[in-house]
Amino acid sequence: MSETHDIVVLGSGTTAFAGALQAAGEGARVLMVEQSQLGGTCVNWGCIPSKTLIDKAGDYFAARRGPSFGLALEAAPPDFNRLMEVKRQAVTVLRREHYQDVLDNEPNIDVLRGHGRFISSKEMRVGAQTLTAPHFLIACGGYPRILDIPGLNKIDYLTSFSAMHLPYFPESLLLIGGGVIALEMGQMFSRFGTRVTILERSESLLKEFDKRLTDRFVEILADENIELLFEVETQRVFKDGSEVVLETLVAGQERILRAERLMLAVGTAPATEDIGLQKAGVEIDPTGFIKTDRHMRTTSPGIWAAGDVTGPPLIAPAGAREAEVAVRNMLRPEVAAQVDHRQTPMGIFVDPEFATVGITAAEARKQGIKVVETWTDLHEVAKSHVMGRRKGGIVLCAEQETGRVLGLQMLAPRAADIIHEGTLAVRFGLTVHDLAETIHVYPTISDGLRLAAQQNIRQQKRLLAER
Repeated sequence: MSETHDIVVLGSGTTAFAGALQAAGEGARVLMVEQSQLGGTCVNWGCIPSKTLIDKAGDYFAARRGPSFGLALEAAPPDFNRLMEVKRQAVTVLRREHYQDVLDNEPNIDVLRGHGRFISSKEMRVGAQTLTAPHFLIACGGYPRILDIPGLNKIDYLTSFSAMHLPYFPESLLLIGGGVIALEMGQMFSRFGTRVTILERSESLLKEFDKRLTDRFVEILADENIELLFEVETQRVFKDGSEVVLETLVAGQERILRAERLMLAVGTAPATEDIGLQKAGVEIDPTGFIKTDRHMRTTSPGIWAAGDVTGPPLIAPAGAREAEVAVRNMLRPEVAAQVDHRQTPMGIFVDPEFATVGITAAEARKQGIKVVETWTDLHEVAKSHVMGRRKGGIVLCAEQETGRVLGLQMLAPRAADIIHEGTLAVRFGLTVHDLAETIHVYPTISDGLRLAAQQNIRQQKRLLAER
């Protein structure tokens, strides 16, 4: 079988699929090796199931806050079984329509079921079969990272995967982690009625975002009765009857925390174990991620890698782009395609949403670029008053004098949709003048980008006048 294929892809998730379709579109024959469900993490255990429940939690929360706006809506306890069925249907339909149906109509892509493992830089073993091909693409993703906490192996802890398959919403939850998954899942569980405590080891949330944004989100979580503890060191965990007991140090002080369940949300570990990387000559970094260059080549000729298995940014669209670049370079080396994630947007599906693209002012200054960074509070945007949701903001970073947009960060309703205007600005070198002079629908949250651009222009003029 392998001798008839130009590329063997390890995995069948978003990243692997994007690479396979890119190759098939260029006339190459592709074999995807998959040991589990077609579609990988995003469709089966990550993005789709979690965002389905997050969306429904938002609806439930909106119904319960209706009386504050004069809307006497009834919000009966959630029907857990029906919610799980809605989530299952979303996964099943997308897996069929976006993956299986596409494969059924793509003669250049085949799928081989089984665990793929390199036995040399030119060969991969899957069951009893040995595969050879001119090119290999490693796109097998990652899985939830597990902490080494004494006693953890003796309790039934949750991860972002297993939390999607609970038989009911727990009464209380201790959630270790302060990153994307922890915040998304923590707010979702809380809105469905679980008492949530989020434990973060550092002094703040989401280091990649401006602290003015994260501080406002901390306020929003507190308003929703979610407890956040910072500077937390986990010491030991054990079971006491029906409760999980976690011994911690919080800012150096001993504290014992109790809840019905414990969940780990401390990032993603690469699925690089037991796939024969050493025999293939593929090097990994100290955290286990595969080393690649900007062309997505590994340290072994003929082997490329893309997606979560290569490290941040750990988001599906980024992996898909990396796989497309890798395949282009496999089939047409003269193209020398590269990945530049400064143009890759990222959203966090909390409520309101975080979104970011480009570089921050601090990153720009490290590169020797003079910048003007401005802050626009969300309450300056008329739509926030219409919605009754005024906590948030927009951080806009532009090159001094030229006004070229370098980066944008937001905390606002629908920020993950709106960020694409900023993405186009960053990618095509638009300026704050371009944003300010573009007519925006009013009232909308996206009109906040126009206001932010106007504020940046005013700041640019003040700096020029002070010279």
